[in-house]
Amino acid sequence: MKNYNIFTAAEFIEELSFTDWVLHNTPINDLHFKNWLNENQNTNAELKKAVLFLKNLKANEIDISDEYIENKITEFWEKSEHHTIRKNRFSFANKNMVWLVAASVLMVLGLSYFFFNENPFVSQKLYSLNFIDKNIGEKIVNNNESSKPIDISLPDGSKINLKPNSSIKYLKTFIGETREIELVGEAFFDVKPNPDIPFIVHFNDLVVKVLGTSFLIKAPKNKNKMQVVVKTGKVSVFEKDDWQKIMGSNSLAIKGVVITANQQVEYQNETAKFEKNLIDSPIIIDNKTLEQDFVFDETALKIVFDKLENAYGIRIIVDENQIKNCTITASLSDESLSEKLRLICKIINANYETIDGQIIINTKSCKN
Repeated sequence: MKNYNIFTAAEFIEELSFTDWVLHNTPINDLHFKNWLNENQNTNAELKKAVLFLKNLKANEIDISDEYIENKITEFWEKSEHHTIRKNRFSFANKNMVWLVAASVLMVLGLSYFFFNENPFVSQKLYSLNFIDKNIGEKIVNNNESSKPIDISLPDGSKINLKPNSSIKYLKTFIGETREIELVGEAFFDVKPNPDIPFIVHFNDLVVKVLGTSFLIKAPKNKNKMQVVVKTGKVSVFEKDDWQKIMGSNSLAIKGVVITANQQVEYQNETAKFEKNLIDSPIIIDNKTLEQDFVFDETALKIVFDKLENAYGIRIIVDENQIKNCTITASLSDESLSEKLRLICKIINANYETIDGQIIINTKSCKN
């Protein structure tokens, strides 16, 4: 039996019996490797990497040509200091060999370092990097050179309203555990929810990650300011450098700037800083709330603020001790959120401000 204890992940993947065992669970190879594992309780970390790599690869069946695979493998072995290439080393006579070759290609492209780190982003790393590589997968490019927005349907059922002088690029078939888009310009996204497959948008020096929501991105080419505006749901916005740190390490501390419905974030290239705030005209996002629900008759202020918070999805911060005995009588059904707040503050002799996408009510005691 070979000394697998000294095998690297690459050498495991080259081992035909090992690849056949992982991908097809053939009885003879199953017995062979299980016997070795039983004798080696502290299994080689490189073996675990190779198993994880092959299983993820098979699950997503990346579509690349045999010719491209063969060329990349040849390049890899020619550059290697530890291997000498033998002509016709790989055979393309059967479908099973494609898995071995495809795995080698991805390692040639430098993905193994990122892919094999054991962290929650392991599969996401692979496909983010696949998307960036210009040769893997057929891509669709949509350029809107007209004077009007155009509607685009993505492979997962998501919709994009692409504004004039803007373009997007994406894989013809989304693969793996992310849905990746490149954007230049401005677009409104209505993302089909899929908690298991985040939707990732790359634009300029920022990255947006969502699960299922609707939002607008303004990222004009060669402009200093970028903006993300959320209509429904929640998104995280990252600087590209921070996103790459997440992809290449176990760091869970980098969470990005989180914005929810009726919030927006602006990013200035010159200062490299995010500024989060409310959108100009927040809308009611709770489909159970009606405008007539904002007619109040001696209603406790806490109930009023809770109703506004739930209706618009915006946190309202107020000192409850200052308002616990306060009530209000008013009809606010036809007013915008800003006007509702202005009238309430006028009645209770208070004022409000928005900080970091939240509403802060400043009031003195209004005990009856």
